[in-house]
Amino acid sequence: MNKYIFLCPLFIYLACAESSAPFSPQNFRTPSEQEIATNKGVNDLKVNEYYLNIDTTAIPGVINKHRANKEAFDEFSEKEINYKPVIRPIASMDNISLHPYFTFSLLLPSGSVISHVDSSSEMAVMKFESNTLLIRPKSDFHIANFTILYKLKDENKILNVLATRYEKEPTKDKLNLIYSYKNIKKRDDVETLAIYALEMGSFPKDKYSYVYIDGVVYRIVEDSKNGTIGVGEKRYRIDNNTVFK
Repeated sequence: MNKYIFLCPLFIYLACAESSAPFSPQNFRTPSEQEIATNKGVNDLKVNEYYLNIDTTAIPGVINKHRANKEAFDEFSEKEINYKPVIRPIASMDNISLHPYFTFSLLLPSGSVISHVDSSSEMAVMKFESNTLLIRPKSDFHIANFTILYKLKDENKILNVLATRYEKEPTKDKLNLIYSYKNIKKRDDVETLAIYALEMGSFPKDKYSYVYIDGVVYRIVEDSKNGTIGVGEKRYRIDNNTVFK
C-alpha cells in the first residue's frame, strides 16, 4: 500500500514536468478548436483592455512619431517628390538628379528617335523607345554620365546628361521623376537675368528666385562664390537645380 502512495505523487510530478517542458511533444501538436477559441477570447480581452486604458491625448504624438520615423527610414515623403513633368529646353548638356527608389523618365522633343544610350555607371533599369528613356539606378549609385544619341528632323543630335544621387537638402528642389525636353531656345544666364529684371522691375532680392520663359522655369541663385553674373555687389547663376558644395 505504501508503494502505491509513493508512486502516485511521482506519476503526477512527471506528468506536470512533461507538460511544462517547452520541448515536450504535446507542445508541438495542433491545438484543438476549443483551445483556439479560448486563446482568441483571452487575446480579445487584452486588446479591449488596451483600448479602454489608452491615453487619447497621446495618440497624435504617437502618430506623428510614427510618420517621422517612417520618413527617416524611407528618406522621402510626398513633399519631396514631384510627379509632374519638368519642362526644359533641349540642349547638348543637362543635369538631373536620380535615386534608386524610383524610375525616371526622360522625354526628348516630340518627333525625336533615340538610337543609342551609353551610361558611365551600370543602371538597374535603362531602356528606351522612340523619344522616351527610362532609368532606375542601382542602390549604390552616386554619379553617372549618360550619352544619348537621337535624331530630330533628319538631323543627328547628342544629349549629355550628368546625373547625381538626390539628397534631401534645404537648398534643393523636389525630386523630379519626369524630365520633358522641348525643342525651344535655351536662354543664357545674362538673358535670363535680364528677362527677370524686366518682368519683376528689379534684380532678384532672395537667395532663390524663379522666372518662366517659354513655359520653362529658370532658377536664379544668388551665389557669391560660384556666380557667373555680377550686379553691383551681388553675383548670380542660373543653375538648372544644381547645388554647389
